[in-house]
Amino acid sequence: MPNHNPIHTGRKQFKCDICSKTFRRNSDLVSHNFIHTGEKQFKCGICSKTFAQKSYLASHNLIHTGEKQFKCDICSKAFSQKSYLEKHKFIHTGEKRFKCDICFKKFALKSYLKKHNLIHTGEKQFKCDICSKAFALKSNLLMHNHIHTGEKQFKCDICFKRFALKSYLKKHNLIHTGEKQFKCDICSKAFARKFSLISHNIIHTGEKQLKCDICSKTFARKSDLKSHNLIHTGEKDFECDICFKTFARKSNLGSHNLIHTGEKDFECDICFKTFAHKSQLVTHNLIHTGIKQFKCNICSKTFLQKSHLVTHNLIHTGEKQFKCDICSKTFARKDTLVKHNLIHTGEK
Repeated sequence: MPNHNPIHTGRKQFKCDICSKTFRRNSDLVSHNFIHTGEKQFKCGICSKTFAQKSYLASHNLIHTGEKQFKCDICSKAFSQKSYLEKHKFIHTGEKRFKCDICFKKFALKSYLKKHNLIHTGEKQFKCDICSKAFALKSNLLMHNHIHTGEKQFKCDICFKRFALKSYLKKHNLIHTGEKQFKCDICSKAFARKFSLISHNIIHTGEKQLKCDICSKTFARKSDLKSHNLIHTGEKDFECDICFKTFARKSNLGSHNLIHTGEKDFECDICFKTFAHKSQLVTHNLIHTGIKQFKCNICSKTFLQKSHLVTHNLIHTGEKQFKCDICSKTFARKDTLVKHNLIHTGEK
């Protein structure tokens, strides 16, 4: 009876000697002490995972039973624990009571704030045993491990393509739905993913903060810098199964394969000419519009494409970087060198 009375009075007479936290009952203090000692005497009979407190084991067992008795009144999502349901409700109320002390961003759950804080600290304590890549969250490391195992447990219900991560499948599904909810405020172009919109916005700002360590060329996106680096390494890991030509990027191989298939899915609305790539159609459309937005700074001549301007500039610089292997004659353009080589081969 003496142990029971503090429940009604609210008095917390049992104090932890280590962290000074107080408890109403001595049994609660005893259970709490396991946190400091690291002792985990309660073991799961199914997966052998151990816990410091019996209540933690009871909560864990719901993972194996699949029991979810706590249901949200708004969206009907069910949870194994009442505390999970209470946290979930913040999504519907929009209440964000946890604020970051550094950037003042607010979060609905304390756990979200805790994860967010890792952005500011830069702490990455979870390291991959295979490639040594480090992660801020354990969950991210577990997801990363699928790359090494090759396991793809998430399957698309429409095209049956498989993915290593659930997030990859979620992104893939947008291809089938065609949903593009993220819209650019400047040019109104829409994107399926927020990240794609953020990457796109750099086009308008002109910001290029990523620099190549070898040639000092700058890029707006990390992916562009990564692709550029392949020029310096000469690495070409993607090989065509038909002609065995190799490419630095998978996307380039995909584009190349259209040569063999003859597939041309992109049609001009004006002259009905078809193209294998969307970029080719976009470039072709300039012929109809007559827009020449690329202007030479020296002679003011204008061009439809940037590549044409780059080639034109060689006239002014006098640079001739393409050299004949037979007679050592140099040329400003690669196509001129190709034509020249016909003199040596006799080919017409």
